[in-house]
Amino acid sequence: MANFPDHADVVIIGLGGIVGSSVAHHLIELGWDNIVGLDKSAVPTDIGSTAHASDFCYTTAADKFTTYTTKYSQDFYEARGNYVRIGGLEVARVGDDARMLELKRKVGQGKAYGTRASLISAAETKAKFPLVDESEIQGALWDPDAGLVVPRSQKVAGDLVDEAVASGALKAFPYTPATKIDVRDGKVCGVETRRGYIATDKVVLSVGIWGPLIADQVSSPLPLTPVEHPLMFFGPYPALDGTGVEIVYPLFRDQGNSGYIRDTGDPTTTEGGRIEWGYYETEEPRLVHPRDILEPEEASLSPSMLDVSLDQVMDAYEKAVELTPILGELGWEERHSFNGLLSVTTDGGSLVGESPEVAGLWFAEAVWVKDGPGIGKVVADWMTKGMPDHDPHAIDIARFYPAQKEESYVTGRCREIAQKIYTPAVHPREPFAT
Repeated sequence: MANFPDHADVVIIGLGGIVGSSVAHHLIELGWDNIVGLDKSAVPTDIGSTAHASDFCYTTAADKFTTYTTKYSQDFYEARGNYVRIGGLEVARVGDDARMLELKRKVGQGKAYGTRASLISAAETKAKFPLVDESEIQGALWDPDAGLVVPRSQKVAGDLVDEAVASGALKAFPYTPATKIDVRDGKVCGVETRRGYIATDKVVLSVGIWGPLIADQVSSPLPLTPVEHPLMFFGPYPALDGTGVEIVYPLFRDQGNSGYIRDTGDPTTTEGGRIEWGYYETEEPRLVHPRDILEPEEASLSPSMLDVSLDQVMDAYEKAVELTPILGELGWEERHSFNGLLSVTTDGGSLVGESPEVAGLWFAEAVWVKDGPGIGKVVADWMTKGMPDHDPHAIDIARFYPAQKEESYVTGRCREIAQKIYTPAVHPREPFAT
């Protein structure tokens, strides 16, 4: 490990995830050569969302900018040999005409944004994804470029950091949390750690669910709240034996039931031999305030992986079995299942860009794996050139008024956004309860 530095051109707090590592990679591509990266855990992270993410990528984003960051990320992963374009489905159940209409809208939008999405019939869906009960669906959106990061985004993050360190441009320090960002007269001056002080005028915060804790210290609040996301595993599934790949079937979204399915490939691969079913709570999402997140030594699994019970999702699970009976035929593997914490924001978008309150404090927060490398490029371009190549207004942290970052507002609105992760888009003037 390198000697601990006393100065840096930029300090990345949260280096070990796919976002922080991607920021470092892209800064180095643009000529930055004195970067320090910190993480409170291992590098790559073993406690952040990257450590347990499902790692799939759809191109069906709700705006042009996110479509760009997703497509960039897919190409980035693929160029490194870390992406499988297995394709992805989004289905509409029989009787759910609103969902079918939404899929038609998404196809049109996707084509306008340059994706290859199309509508296919129930029979075509069955041919691509044999685990579905064809009689239960009326059609689907097919995204041929959807796919899976392999073997894990966690591995990609580690590789990016190793390459950056080998270049001499990055010094990485795992198990070295930032204890304070030193701000004077509204400007970043340095970062304090238990190992010493680093003088710098630029900090990138990419710590995910812990972001609000650090941002609040310097009075630059983040409108973000972690929420529990049940991830349930079923198996073993013998049909995956001998396939030799990380994923066999296309990705499958049953958004009318707020869920998705993917297989985990051959039992000899990273997490293989099972069917994964993920669900987003629509009735009572369980929010977790960042200050209530456990420390690694206190958690039974990890700070971002909480215990889960089948009872928590029973209604949705039973509905999922109607559409994909295999979930009822295989045994639930409790020891592999968990509630993963993910970041929800007050409008569902990422939080990226320079803080309106603190000069030199940059955010790269609430970013999915599908957008990690793309956001890394955006942040690097923004910091280096003054503006990224694409209009970032949809993710710019400066889009919020101060009242929209008050804790009471953030909690209420994040709860509503969590309920609507897979809900069809509505008119932007739809009233919220908060």
